[in-house]
Amino acid sequence: MDSPVWVYLLGLAGMGIYGLRILIQWYMSEKSKRVESPGIYWVLSSVGAVVLYLYGWLRKDFSIIFGESVGYYIYMWNISILGLYKKVPRFVIVLQAVFPLVILALIVRDLPTFTETFIHNEYVPMKLLLFGVAGQAVYELRSVYQLVYSYRRKASILPTGHWVMAVIGSVMIIIYGLIRHDWVLAIGQFSIVFSLRNLMLSVASSKRMNKVTKLLMVRPVCFGFNEQTASSNVFQHRSQQEDVQRYALEEFDGMVSILKDHNVPVVVVEDTPEPQTPDSIFPNNWFSTHADGTLVLYPMFAPNRRLERDPATIRTIMGAAGTKRILDLSDWEDKGKFLESTGSMVLDRKGRVAYACRSPRTSEVVLDDFCHKLGYNAILFDAVDRGGNPIYHTNVVMSIGERFAVLCEDVIISPPELKVIESNLSASGRKIVRITAEQMRHYAGNVLEVRNVFEETFIVMSQTAKDSLTPEQLETLGGFGQILAVQIPHIEEVGGGSARCMMAEIICC
Repeated sequence: MDSPVWVYLLGLAGMGIYGLRILIQWYMSEKSKRVESPGIYWVLSSVGAVVLYLYGWLRKDFSIIFGESVGYYIYMWNISILGLYKKVPRFVIVLQAVFPLVILALIVRDLPTFTETFIHNEYVPMKLLLFGVAGQAVYELRSVYQLVYSYRRKASILPTGHWVMAVIGSVMIIIYGLIRHDWVLAIGQFSIVFSLRNLMLSVASSKRMNKVTKLLMVRPVCFGFNEQTASSNVFQHRSQQEDVQRYALEEFDGMVSILKDHNVPVVVVEDTPEPQTPDSIFPNNWFSTHADGTLVLYPMFAPNRRLERDPATIRTIMGAAGTKRILDLSDWEDKGKFLESTGSMVLDRKGRVAYACRSPRTSEVVLDDFCHKLGYNAILFDAVDRGGNPIYHTNVVMSIGERFAVLCEDVIISPPELKVIESNLSASGRKIVRITAEQMRHYAGNVLEVRNVFEETFIVMSQTAKDSLTPEQLETLGGFGQILAVQIPHIEEVGGGSARCMMAEIICC
């Protein structure tokens, strides 16, 4: 079927818009070294679909109309999930939504004519038409797959399967266009080059995702006030409320849900009723994993916390991390010496520095043993609460992210020791966010920088901690990652630990 030149130009314009969208998306993906799903991609997809709808109608080509119909509303969903409709007048959205329906109504208003023109088309044999429809179906099913994949994750994502179907569908459409002498349709599939490149980026990104740091969290079954740790942890308080376990479980599940909603990989381990471990919700105190494949087990101050080193949980950690060796420091317990992992130490993993404040739970000799065997340099200091008691864990005094550090200077009693800490943090290129002793008591120092599977950065803290920070402090921290605040008041009050204590990093080697 011959068509006027302007019809071909219209089709070429639609394909050009599609080409522009993939060009922009590919450029942004190359810059970030991962497959991106930018808003402009979906806006141009929607515009291109409108133009190609008209082109398919004018060419009386049902395969084109069918193909555009599949993806049209999926484009709109992605625009919506990205929040791009917020400033668009409602009537524009309505017009966009009804446009395909109007075209379809015009096509089928006279069913016999529709059947004769679009289905029994003398220029398009039935077998060729079915092949063209199949090609469009495969190509557009990528959008359906993308929708299902993204909907489950509540985010606009272009997954690997999307690009596999795009490549297969493009090949079929090119063949269809060449047989039908529709050079616009064939040439328009030049985007197959970018689909192939996105497929390569997606596969490479998937391999990196398999090595992303995961968070191990333990779902409690007997959470409560731990008598054996209370003497050295002034953050613990007895609760007058009944059924603290139920509240803790609700808070735990809520925190896990928030992390997963933001695509942060979480490994949840179910605690067991026996042996009773009231502090099992804080797994970061008894183990740590390292990039060289080392799993370290630590000596714990409280006897009932030593029971948390459960063989089944250790196997889970080893499987997730790809552990190559175990460094067991727990024998120090027999000598009354303790070091409670990333509670006792705040690690600058890149700079190989272990910051630690002295306390009954942090022994200098065990710290030296750890540093010697793992290749760290120790920076020891004294930090006390308002009663003059040593602060039980370093991770309530400070935290370290890739480009920032949170530090409570007020509780560090030695000016020379404080100077060493500050100079080392500054030399590492980190911005120091200083908090007060009062903010520390609200767990503002007990925060953790995490990344999700898309390498987006988040700073996890409790709502208590966030509420204690000033707008300026929040703005500074927000510049280094999105703040995720979780509601865990009962866990904080009774357990004497906060958000960071509930997350133990599983670093894949």
